[in-house]
Amino acid sequence: MEILGVLWDEVIMRPMINSLALLYTVLFNNFGLSIIVFTGIIRVALIPLTIRQTRQMKKMSEMQPKIKAVQEKYKNKTGREERAEMSRETMRLYREAGVNPVGCLGPVFIQIPIWIGLYRAILRAVPPTPEGLANLNETLYSWNPAAGRIPLDATFLGIDLVDFVQAAPMYFAIAMPILVGVSMFVQQKMSTPPSTDPRQAQTNQIMLWTMPIMFGFFTLQFPSGLGLYILFSNVLGIAIQYFVSPKQSQEALVSLTSSITRLVGRSRPAAQPAEASVTAAASAPPGEKEPNGEPDVHGENRRRSNRNRTQVSRRKARGRRHKGR
Repeated sequence: MEILGVLWDEVIMRPMINSLALLYTVLFNNFGLSIIVFTGIIRVALIPLTIRQTRQMKKMSEMQPKIKAVQEKYKNKTGREERAEMSRETMRLYREAGVNPVGCLGPVFIQIPIWIGLYRAILRAVPPTPEGLANLNETLYSWNPAAGRIPLDATFLGIDLVDFVQAAPMYFAIAMPILVGVSMFVQQKMSTPPSTDPRQAQTNQIMLWTMPIMFGFFTLQFPSGLGLYILFSNVLGIAIQYFVSPKQSQEALVSLTSSITRLVGRSRPAAQPAEASVTAAASAPPGEKEPNGEPDVHGENRRRSNRNRTQVSRRKARGRRHKGR
């Protein structure tokens, strides 16, 4: 266990802290910008893995009919031997297609230690105690120019990036979890191919909603700097996914836009134009009721007035004809 601790500190924590401190020095002593640029470096480094993940998921989507056929073959066979045979046939299909189901989760597995490491790195890069500052001075490499600028300023846009999101000002504490959840939802929508298997489609739908909601809630418990990293990581992931798989991304965005439009249309009550209501009331036949079930009093009065004017005009015309005789 001690060896693992040393490896964690020397391979992950110390390089991460030095990278943040070096970027802080280069980017005008701005800790927020250093986190954003650090996010971009990590996402660019993961592009080959993202491309591999996209290809693997596309192959898995194309394999769904074959996998479904195997499942139908063993649908009514519940014995242990039959289930084991079904698993062997399924794995054979994966091998023939060159697909590793676990490989589709590669970027997620790699980013988990990055999130944990960055969580600790932010707290250690801007420590609140003199002991923490002494440890930071020992952690920084001798060639790192940030060693002469301790302590580092963790303020970004009026937010202390070391404080937890839930302790930040109200606007930030509300906006950050929402932005993290929405950006993660869009990224998953773009990166998840459609599936013809109902069970797989249901699983994808559950993950599509569960992960953004879960991470949006977890963001409240993170330092603001880590929330900033996750947000920009999602935004860059959306851009990279659009570049890697433009057709699938466009279809996902069109589907998402259509869903939002339908949702907004349902929530907005249909309003009947005033002119249409007046015209309908004027042209309604006698005795017809208004939409609310009440008699059309105004329309009836107008019709009665028109009939009276017509009768007066007829009497005057008959009087003129009688005088002419």
